[in-house]
Amino acid sequence: MDKAEDATKLVTATGGANLTSLKERHRSDDPVVPHQAYYPVSLQGKMHSHDRGQLVCATTFALEVVTDERRWMLQPGHAAWLPGRISHSILSSGTPGIFRSLYIRPDLASRLGQQVAVIHLSPLLREILMRLIESYDDRGGHGVYPHLAALSLDEIARAEPGPQFAVPHLPVVRDRRLKRICESLLAQPGDRRTLDDWGKTVGASSRTLERLFRGEIGMNFNSWRQACRVMAAIPRLQQGAPVQLVAWEVGYDSPSAFAEVFRRVVGASPATMHATH
Repeated sequence: MDKAEDATKLVTATGGANLTSLKERHRSDDPVVPHQAYYPVSLQGKMHSHDRGQLVCATTFALEVVTDERRWMLQPGHAAWLPGRISHSILSSGTPGIFRSLYIRPDLASRLGQQVAVIHLSPLLREILMRLIESYDDRGGHGVYPHLAALSLDEIARAEPGPQFAVPHLPVVRDRRLKRICESLLAQPGDRRTLDDWGKTVGASSRTLERLFRGEIGMNFNSWRQACRVMAAIPRLQQGAPVQLVAWEVGYDSPSAFAEVFRRVVGASPATMHATH
């Protein structure tokens, strides 16, 4: 991301404590609009877009971020930068938790990059996020808001991909046959049907399906399914489920085979997910 220039000079609003809805806050002149909500059950938002850029922060539980082109699994400690007008949806695991975002005014968001990106949520940026929520809702005082907003823009501009482990992502397919397969596997990642089996289900040969996978998303079927299984496993591991149980749930008989695939996709062992929650 390009660094935001003269961020402090651009931050002049005093906060939106008097604004009653998120929609009204989006229309305000405030440079940074923080937002949080508690979700006691799983969350599946509708596809939508808005003019403001959005920093989606995974702070207490794993989130899936879905765009027209790709899906990302965010572990706690990561955030996704979504430029304005990018159609997207947010999905949570089944874990209750707090969902937090920063919405950046369009003129400032344009300086933070025009591509979706996953970044490391540094301890400083996480603390700024919490303080912004407090100050914006008038619990921490308006005086600090402009400084926190300017600092948040600078931290987002400086942020880099998380160093601990990779963030699994899945390209979105468009062919109706692939879409049927992928949606079924996203719903039931432990499904062990082979590509030949799927071919009989969707009416295409395994060779045709493999060619479509490589042509549309640059991945073969097995690689896509492995990433899908890892994405499904992460929330369960973060909930503290045993590795052996999670391995079986996502389609592996052997915990060691699951751990090998997990390390290849994520760059860390499944046990790391327990430690990061």
